[in-house]
This record gives sequence, structure tokens and C-alpha cells, in this order.
Amino acid sequence: MTHFEDNPPAVWISAAEASADLHGAGLVRALQEMAPEIRCFGMGGPEMRATGFEAVLCSEELSVMGLTEVVSALPRILRIYKTIKVRLQETPPACLVLLDAPDFHFRLARMAHRLNIPVFYYISPQIWAWRKRRVRFIRKYVTKMLCIFPFEKDFFAEHGVEVEFVGHPLLEQLEREDLARIRPGPDRIGIMPGSRGKEISALIPAFAAAAARIAAHRPGTGFSLFLASERHRPLINALWPRDLDLEIIPFAGRYAGLKGCAFVLTASGTATLECALLGVPAIVAYRVSWPTYFLARLVVDVPYISMPNIILKREVFPEFIQSRANGKDLAGQALAWLEDKNQTARIREELKSVQARLGQKRASAASAAIILQGLNKE
Repeated sequence: MTHFEDNPPAVWISAAEASADLHGAGLVRALQEMAPEIRCFGMGGPEMRATGFEAVLCSEELSVMGLTEVVSALPRILRIYKTIKVRLQETPPACLVLLDAPDFHFRLARMAHRLNIPVFYYISPQIWAWRKRRVRFIRKYVTKMLCIFPFEKDFFAEHGVEVEFVGHPLLEQLEREDLARIRPGPDRIGIMPGSRGKEISALIPAFAAAAARIAAHRPGTGFSLFLASERHRPLINALWPRDLDLEIIPFAGRYAGLKGCAFVLTASGTATLECALLGVPAIVAYRVSWPTYFLARLVVDVPYISMPNIILKREVFPEFIQSRANGKDLAGQALAWLEDKNQTARIREELKSVQARLGQKRASAASAAIILQGLNKE
């Protein structure tokens, strides 16, 4: 346990989306356990707020996707930046901890640097996949990177960035639940449409069209949709056909529910890694505006969009991108899996190696220890 008897530190933590909020909550709990007098405040979601985290801003205010979609949200984003700048100037924290979301957080890193506030970046931006020139920005403005994939440490170290591999926080999330007893239902399909409003709006029609085709071919099939946030329930209810049965499962029950699925239709992102670590096969869909897609194609330097495929270096999870993310194609893949259970059985076997490649470190505790060690040096 670390003590700061004379001057207890205040740490600004910034999480801008649902998965970062979950990992941020683990970090806050670890910091509180190691240094009970520490003050954690900044931007977070419901998971972080439940720890006693002081939310100056709620991450729900920042829910955008892609490059072009940011334009419509720009006035709101600028107001958030102004609020943060005022707080950092008036009551400078001992450090900033930024979680993922580089398009939002890089500006905060520069802001903190100008105020002589150390910056720890937890949940690395995937600049190894695209926009690699950003590593120069990180080298200049970030005090230390805290990476969750082993290959990320190698990438940043090669570019002269201070970096530590802390393990993946999803592993400790899964440790908290008794999932071993749950067996997949042969005719239960999960749906994970993402954590952002625009992402959900883009994918739910395709997922619903696929579900309708699947139900027509196999009437006994059931569908379970896993919410990233309760605030998305009205949007999903509005987009999902009323004549197509759907079980909606709250965020807190997602792991047990996912474990009971034969497979999942999912948006790309953290959800694909959750499925992989649970041993649940997934069909991955990705749709953004066409300008965003064409811009991404110019800069993306990896062959896959889902992390399990990147880790395993092959397409274990089928990926349906842009125009291929439609009801007919998604249903075709799903029906092939339903009719030949050997396909999903082989995928489940392949997924066992994903966790082994992520190591056994407890990311929240490892990150908290590094941050506190950094504060002790100040």
C-alpha cells in the first residue's frame, strides 16, 4: 500500500466510451486499494462512477464514431475540451491517465504537457495498425504507455517510447464470473451492435435482416442482444422489427449470456476480443460512412479489423465489411454454422490460444502500481 501523508494526489482519468469505462473502473479500484487517500476524477461512465469516481464529465456525452461523423458533434466536443482545460488550469492533477480514444485524447495529452502534467496512456491507441506517424506525438507528449498487447510494447519500444506491458484488463473481468458451468445453446445467437449510437444505427438493420432470414430457415432459433448501455435501449427498440422476437440483456449480464450462445453477430471492436476470450465464435460486421471507409483504407496497415484475427494472424472470425455487412451475407454465414456445428467447434478450439498469448498479468493492478510509482518520483 502506498501512502501520501502530506499531499494526497489527485489523478485525472479520462475514458470516452463503454469499454474504456469498464477498464477505467478496474483501474480506479486498484488505485483506491493501493492508495486509499487518492482522489480519482475526470471523465467516466457508469462503471467508473459506481466506484466513487468523481465524474466532472460523463463519457456518455462523447459518443461518436469514425472520422466524418465527428463533424456533427464538434460543438459539443469543443465545449468538453474547454471544461477540461479550465479544470486542469485551476486545479492541476498529479497526472493524467488517458484510455484509448486517440482522436479525443491526443489534444488532452498536448494540453497536459503544456501544463507540465505527466501523462500515462492506458489502453494504447492502435497506431501500429494505422497512422503510424502518430508515434512521434506519443514520444513527445506521453510520459509512459501502458500497453495491453505484448506486440504493442515491441512497437513502441522500437520507436523510443517509454512503455510497459500490463496485460489485458478483460482477463480480470472474466475472472470475477463463474462461467465454466455455462454451455452454449445450439440455437441461440447473440447480437452485439456496438457501444456508439451511430454504430448501432448502422448495424442493427443488417443484424435484424439477418435474424429474419435465419428465423425463416430455422424457426426455433433465438436471438439475444447485449446492451453496451441502457441509453441505447430506445434506439434498438425503434430499429428492431416488432414481429421478430429479441431478448435484450443488460450490460452486467453479458458474459454469462454470451457464454450461452452458439455464436455471435458483432460489431468490430472490444466485443470481438470478449467473444474470443469466452471461447464464443463470432461473425464480425463493420459499417461506417463511405468517406470514412475510403479514408481508412488509405492508412490502415493490418489485414484484419478484429483483434482475435490480428492476434492469431488469420481470419478465425469471418469479417463482413461495408456493403458485405448485409442481412443476406450475414445470414448465409450464420446458417452455415448452424447447419454444421463442426465449424464452430473448430473455432472454439482455435480461440483457446488467444488468452495464452495475452499472458497472466492483472492489468489494473499493474497499471496502478506504475502510475503510483511515477507519482512518488515527482
